[in-house]
Amino acid sequence: MWRLDLGDAFGADQIRQLVSIFEAMADGVWVCDATPRLLWINGACEQLNDIKREEVCGKTVEELLVRGNYDADVTSRVLRERRPVAINQKVRSGRTLLVNGVPVFGDNGDIIYVVGSERDLTELNLLREELDRNHQLNRKISSELLTMKLRDLKMKEIVAESEAMARAMETALRVADFDATVLLTGPTGSGKSLIARVIHEGSSRHDRPFMSLNCGAIPQSLIEAELFGYVTGAFTGAQKGGKPGLIEVADGGTLFLDEIDAFPFDVQVKLLTFLDTQGLIRVGGTKVHGVDVRIIAATNQDLSDCVKSGTFREDLWFRLNVVPVALPALRDRREDIPPLVHNILDRLGTRYGIARHVTPEVLELLCRYDFPGNVRELENVLERAFVLSRGEEIGVDGLPREVREAVLPQRELWLAQSLRQAVEALERDWLARACRNHHRQIDVAEELGVSQATVARLLRKHDLQVQSKAGFIHL
Repeated sequence: MWRLDLGDAFGADQIRQLVSIFEAMADGVWVCDATPRLLWINGACEQLNDIKREEVCGKTVEELLVRGNYDADVTSRVLRERRPVAINQKVRSGRTLLVNGVPVFGDNGDIIYVVGSERDLTELNLLREELDRNHQLNRKISSELLTMKLRDLKMKEIVAESEAMARAMETALRVADFDATVLLTGPTGSGKSLIARVIHEGSSRHDRPFMSLNCGAIPQSLIEAELFGYVTGAFTGAQKGGKPGLIEVADGGTLFLDEIDAFPFDVQVKLLTFLDTQGLIRVGGTKVHGVDVRIIAATNQDLSDCVKSGTFREDLWFRLNVVPVALPALRDRREDIPPLVHNILDRLGTRYGIARHVTPEVLELLCRYDFPGNVRELENVLERAFVLSRGEEIGVDGLPREVREAVLPQRELWLAQSLRQAVEALERDWLARACRNHHRQIDVAEELGVSQATVARLLRKHDLQVQSKAGFIHL
């Protein structure tokens, strides 16, 4: 007959004080031998598991598992792995316990006992679930408030149901009330110009001009004149009477400088001076013009890398990066794709006077596509399908071939190929996906689990190239 007293189980005479300590513990404590068989449990273990010592002591771990005392066995894992093991265990009482099993080694290096401790996680799990519910409720409330703010700003085209985009929008709306300089970062086509407009419309400057300059779209030699203006005779071809720059035109309002990384180095110095003094001198002039303008800058580059390479001034970066707002790529906010699709189709329907919708299959396909061109590419894809569609419903066949091929398995094509051709097609597809996701060969190699040399060879083999910052390129 199995003894229920710890002293009897171990054959010890002076162990009553140790037993008293174990019995005083709020955590459950138990001891198994290497059979493995349960030798002893404390009172807390009885309560946590809703068991009696006489019912379980002396039983093997396997017997107790089969009887449904618990759903997972930690002792066998400790014996097998010869190290401490922790698991979550569902026990007969309905509680969830955190169980830690620790091996006790004998002089010969064999495990002679496994000592376990148990802690009730039930209340902690309930608290975690309650916190999760509150978090979801807070997110829902924040989302509704964000939607209301955007509706008030008449920015229906912006969708921010995903956590990443909602976080960016909350920052943008919060900073709108202040005149702090904002630096918007994110890949091409992610909506930086829209967010700049949101910040302007949400500010006290909303009834003043909102001017925009894409620094990468005009020759560098003209950027200074476009931004700061010029006086008569400043350069060959300068119009008589001179011309105010965008900074002056935006006086009292907001100036959005997109692709700020394209600024020539000498113009960067002049812009930094303006940000520090709110005063400017036109090209070829000497008079200082005081201007009250809020600057919002944007880039799809990592300006810290530009600073390291010497193409962007560090002091200007610090001056622009007062409040950074990072916009996620569309592939990182896929839950926003369905509402974006509906918004875009609604705008197209209003523009062309035709109502069209996509099938569930098309919506699923679009949610699986990576969109290297982000929201701008989604708009282009939908407008092409909208214009070329012959009916009210846009099916999978109405999408561009490159989108379908990037997502759908081409089973019919594969069946017509040899094994070598099929393997090469799969190889090219995987390589193309990785190239759309990264800007460097080393990152492509890491995603595919091959060397950079292998990636370079495969790129030449399949006539592909890692995408530039502007988008995916086929050679």
